[in-house]
Amino acid sequence: MIRHLRMKLSFVTLIFISSIVFGADEINISKAFIKLPRPGVDVTAGFATIKTSTDLKVINVSNKNFKNIEVHSMKMTYGVMEMRKLIEPKLGPNSPLVLSPGNNHLMLFGIKEKLKSGENLDLTFVFKDDEDNKIVKEFKFIVK
Repeated sequence: MIRHLRMKLSFVTLIFISSIVFGADEINISKAFIKLPRPGVDVTAGFATIKTSTDLKVINVSNKNFKNIEVHSMKMTYGVMEMRKLIEPKLGPNSPLVLSPGNNHLMLFGIKEKLKSGENLDLTFVFKDDEDNKIVKEFKFIVK
């Protein structure tokens, strides 16, 4: 009886772990780049398109070379461009997260080491699915 229970538990655990691992592989990024900041400025922007086959939320973005990274929106309101931090932006099978100039984008604050054109940086994204499982994924961004 105990042997069968252990085997069933092991099987359920394997399925659970497999679903997390395979789910993490279903997140893809394209057009990922960070804008080279002007001299003397310690803030810049990042752009990319992130696609997934499941419903997810972005709960954190980080890199050791920046004090803070946030996802922001931009919209024109009464002739004035407004930028706002997005709280847990969503993406899904039919709704990729498009981060582009003049629209939603990454804001990278507090640059610690000078960025160089052509340099690749790994940004770590933490996603959360509908069941509150966290998925951590690193993506390469080129500085240009």
